[in-house]
Amino acid sequence: MRLHGPDEPVYTIGVAARLLDVNPQMLRVLERCGLVCPYRTETNIRLYSENDLLLLRRICYLIREERINVAGVRVILRMEGFMFPDEQQEMSDQDAEDEDEERAGRGRPGGRTHPT
Repeated sequence: MRLHGPDEPVYTIGVAARLLDVNPQMLRVLERCGLVCPYRTETNIRLYSENDLLLLRRICYLIREERINVAGVRVILRMEGFMFPDEQQEMSDQDAEDEDEERAGRGRPGGRTHPT
């Protein structure tokens, strides 16, 4: 019986660190580097989901066992199809910008507007 879904943030930083066999500071560093973005409660407590733990397990393996630095980990994860939180925000911003341009260009053929 599952009590929560894989995306539901339920693990505090201490529990997540214990499950991953790292110290909580390592998780804070990985967050600061933009590799993971845990959910924050109203009182600013970090909570990690099951999927976050799977990602962190992969990151820790690459850093510890394969001796790859954070920049290399980012490249590898991107090649594996992972999109980082900062990139997701950029994509959302770009999509909104594209929609605004489309709306502005609907008045005339070719998408051009003339100044009034």
